[in-house]
Amino acid sequence: MALRRSTQHEIRALEERLANPGRDADRYELSTIFAPEFREFGSGGRVFDAATVLEAIGRGGVAELHLEGFRVERVATNVMLATYIARTAAGPGWRPPSLRSSLWCRRESRWQIVFHQGTRLPVGDEAH
Repeated sequence: MALRRSTQHEIRALEERLANPGRDADRYELSTIFAPEFREFGSGGRVFDAATVLEAIGRGGVAELHLEGFRVERVATNVMLATYIARTAAGPGWRPPSLRSSLWCRRESRWQIVFHQGTRLPVGDEAH
């Protein structure tokens, strides 16, 4: 079964909302995007839960990201895998690009992120 374009757009919009929450992010609104069992394997090797990620967002500890090569693939009914390359702007908070993947589940008529992983790419490795 082909993936609906609206599903792709909806998941991308949610990824972008998490990647670029803005200074005045509504913590409650953002918290509804995370599944209760959410885990993240960060590109630096640390493991985070939703509360830790939301705390970092609240402190402004999330660099603005640009998402490139964004793809969504169906894994199972109501389960999607999003993959992309994340890049930050050069300057304060700059980091090398990273490969990102997220697992999304549709529950109670909304998508929630269950798992996220980032893997750093070596500086100058643009082939991915």
